Amino acid sequence: MEIATKSGEHPQLTKAEMVSGDIEAHCLSNSKKQERTQQETSNTQDIIVRFINPGDFYACNNFHNNLYKKDRTDTQWQWEFLHSGLPEIPFVVAAKDEEILGTLAQIPIRMIDQEGEFLTGKSEEALLDPAIRGKGIYPQMFKKIFDYMESQNILVVWGFTPAIKANVKAGFEEHTGIAQLFFPFHADAINVLLKNNRSSKIKVKGIKILCSLAGVFSSISLCSTGLRINNSLAQNICLKTLSTPPEEGADLCRTFVRQWGGTTILRNASFLKWRIFENPHIRATVRAAYLDNQLLGWVAYSLDDNSVGHIVDIIAASNKINSSSMETVVAVLLKDAVVGLRKTGALGVRAWKVNSHPFDDLVARAARKVGFYFIPRGEWMVLHYLQGSAARPSLKSIDNWYINRIYTEGVLG
Repeated sequence: MEIATKSGEHPQLTKAEMVSGDIEAHCLSNSKKQERTQQETSNTQDIIVRFINPGDFYACNNFHNNLYKKDRTDTQWQWEFLHSGLPEIPFVVAAKDEEILGTLAQIPIRMIDQEGEFLTGKSEEALLDPAIRGKGIYPQMFKKIFDYMESQNILVVWGFTPAIKANVKAGFEEHTGIAQLFFPFHADAINVLLKNNRSSKIKVKGIKILCSLAGVFSSISLCSTGLRINNSLAQNICLKTLSTPPEEGADLCRTFVRQWGGTTILRNASFLKWRIFENPHIRATVRAAYLDNQLLGWVAYSLDDNSVGHIVDIIAASNKINSSSMETVVAVLLKDAVVGLRKTGALGVRAWKVNSHPFDDLVARAARKVGFYFIPRGEWMVLHYLQGSAARPSLKSIDNWYINRIYTEGVLG
């Protein structure tokens, strides 16, 4: 039966008809969801998570370059991922019909604590095509590579990320934020620090003015560093530029964990040769401190494409100098790096402040004496413990790790 209505009016439906319409609409909605789910399942069901093959090398690098809009060379890719020394290259891909849709790698890194040396894995190249994100591929890739690293007696996997939630879901149990130590030379340095910040132009201009003033005070601090450190010790320290890895590097690291506790990367000659002296991205400047011909430590620094300087590594230890006096050694190294980077035209110098490791705290104190400012802004470091890690005291807290930029993949030196 037709329902008579006035022109332009909609017919009044009975309650039964309204319920019937709601059910029909609900069914249509469910049908569309099912179609979408079936389509998504079809898109991912043919994806295979496997270890990389030699034929994938170039495709993996191209995949990275296309998504990140980078121009990393094949030589740089091979330098980073083909030196593991493990039976299988610790690099997992998500592939469909030979097309690379996801990558995840581990870089085996040897570390040291008071018990000796042990292997860890640096998580790198975690990347998925946007079309398959949120489809459960990421956890599959992590499980495959975690299982393999555990089979190779790797004790812990670690990495750096801005995506803390996704990494916690993937199995990383512990994390800590990374703050910055910053020495400003020029107000334009603030453009780099606020690269992803949407502050208003007025606010940015105000920050630039403050940055200029901070630069003045930092320069004054730099010139008067000698008043705040053990100047007699500083004057006896001899600084040298290194063109090859120091043979005493491994011994220095052993002294370091005895003096400062915890754990850090074993900076032996082979590691330093690979990571610093033959780095195909940027060759960092390495300045070493000696006292009576004994190596006390070094600082490695570099200048990036934005004209910002970076402290890549700084480490110091000695059987002859007490811990409080080592602050002078670190201040001398930092001051030398700042002066060296200023001569290259750097806009500013960045270093890391990560946790409460005794040497990390000492570096922060020495940096303030030189003229650095503390900025609580940075990414996250995450840890995932594997079998055997619980028995190692140095791995019970992330505050036991001495961490700086030498832990990164090396793009900035």
